[in-house]
Formats: sequence, C-alpha cells, structure tokens
Amino acid sequence: MNLIIKGCYCDVLTDSRDLVQRGWRSNLIVQNCNLLLAALMKNDNNMQGILYLAIGEGKDDWDLSHQVPLLTTTKLAKEVTRLEITENQVVYLDNLDKPVETISNRLEITIKFRGEDFISNGFQTIREFGLFGGDAIQEPNSGFMINYVIHPRIDLTSDLTFTRKLRLAFSMGAIDEERLMGVGANLPVISIDGIGDEYADELGKNGIYSLGDLAEIDPFSPVGIIPQGRLRDFRAKARMVSRLGINLPPVFPLADRSISSLLSERPEVLAIDVPGLTSEIIKQLQEELSVLHIALDDAHLQQITLGDLIKA
Repeated sequence: MNLIIKGCYCDVLTDSRDLVQRGWRSNLIVQNCNLLLAALMKNDNNMQGILYLAIGEGKDDWDLSHQVPLLTTTKLAKEVTRLEITENQVVYLDNLDKPVETISNRLEITIKFRGEDFISNGFQTIREFGLFGGDAIQEPNSGFMINYVIHPRIDLTSDLTFTRKLRLAFSMGAIDEERLMGVGANLPVISIDGIGDEYADELGKNGIYSLGDLAEIDPFSPVGIIPQGRLRDFRAKARMVSRLGINLPPVFPLADRSISSLLSERPEVLAIDVPGLTSEIIKQLQEELSVLHIALDDAHLQQITLGDLIKA
C-alpha cells in the first residue's frame, strides 16, 4: 500500500462592495512533504507540522501562459509574505467535509487576512502560494514545503479581505512493485486538452479537481456551463490517462524527460542517450504514453516530465 495525499484550495476575496469566490481547485503535494512526514514519524525535535502559508508574486511572464508546478519545488519563485498558521486554524473533517473533534484523515486550514496587513499603498500582485512546516520560521524560503500552487494573477489592494481554505486528504493506494497503475490520475483537470481555465473552474465548483475525479463522474449529469458532449469527451480522456500503467524500474533514467520529447524521439535515438535502456523498452513506454498525445494539451505535454507523471 502507498500513502496518497491529495489537496485542494478555495479563495474568497471581498471588499466593501463585492464578493468574489473562486471554486475549489487542486494543488500539488511536493516531494519535500514526504521528508517532513518521515521527520514527524521519527519525532524529530526540530520538526513540526503545518506552520506557515507563504504567498508569492511569481514571475510576470506567468501571465502569458499556463504554468505547471513541479514536484521538486522547494520554495516560492518570489515570496512576498508568509502568515503563521495557529492551531485553531486547522480542523479535522469528516467524509462530508464537516468539522469534527475526533482525529480523521482529512484536514482543512483556513487563513484570513486583509490587504492592509502588508500593503502600505497601491497593490501587491500574487500568483503562487505554498504551505510550509518542519523547521519553518518567519524568514522567507525557510522550512519544508508541503504543497505548491501557481494560480491566475490576483492584484491585492489594501481594502481587500482575502480568505483562503486548503484541504488535505490522506489515503492509501495500492502500487505493484513492478508496474504502477493509475499514472496521472492526480493531474489537474486543466491538463486535459480543451478544458481551459473556465471549464476547470466549473469542474472545481462541483468537486472535480483531478483526472481521477473527472474519470468517475456521471457522464449524463450536467456540470455548470460545460456542454454535455464536451463533458463526455473530457471524461473519456481522463479515463484513458487514469488507467495508464507503466513498468517503473526500467524507465527511471528517463524521469527528467518531458512527455512531449519522449513521444517525439525515435526509440533508438533515446536508447543511445540513455545507456542501459534498450530501444524495445523505450518503444513499449512510448506505446503506453501514446494516449497522452490524445488526452493532454500541448502545453502540458511539453512541461510535464515522466517523473512528474509517475509521482502525480
């Protein structure tokens, strides 16, 4: 059995006149979260659980194209502030997302702050955030990153109140020693070709964040403004990806390669670049990954590596 951690978040912005609520969206649990969990299990004296929410400006060119966060991320691209998370801001949830007093495998963190708390005048652009724990302190970039999100640009002004809710769910999944099944099931729905930000938001409002979630929907039940025919098409693509299996040990040397490059190179060429791999093994991998050419959009094919896919 393998521990699986899934996360999602929801933002609410209010000012004196309006309220804007963004639907629930998935977030990426990064590799350093595993190190933090190991330290907590060991009762490491210097380590604690969730301590801060860090908020970042990101990069200006992120506004021009959709960005895919990486599992190997350890800090924000440009952290502007971090907010301490107190014990009463973290609650246990039951399976119906209701707060409970008893320990459960689901957590909800709620952080509320005002723009004026850290904006003296004008505005502050934010595009990214992450939870930090372990040995994290108020100092930027400190501690162990737990999750990471790159989101559409938000310009915070001093009159805005910002509420961010995050949920983490811990569950168990089976992984065969030789073959990993369900590869890519935790990829965000926006990675499916044709979904885009608007449809991803509609799906998130209905609790559909990952390809695994999308693969299990009732194809005859409407979801927001998404046309029924397109919804069935998205579901079919998600099911193709969710059912994908990969033989792990032989292909680890290709973990840093993008899916696009793996599918576009001839097997014999890749075999020359990676000693120890035969063209037959690479050809089999390409056959297994070929469904991604149909299911995922070009931007994600170019940005997602084989390692990202395996660990998603």
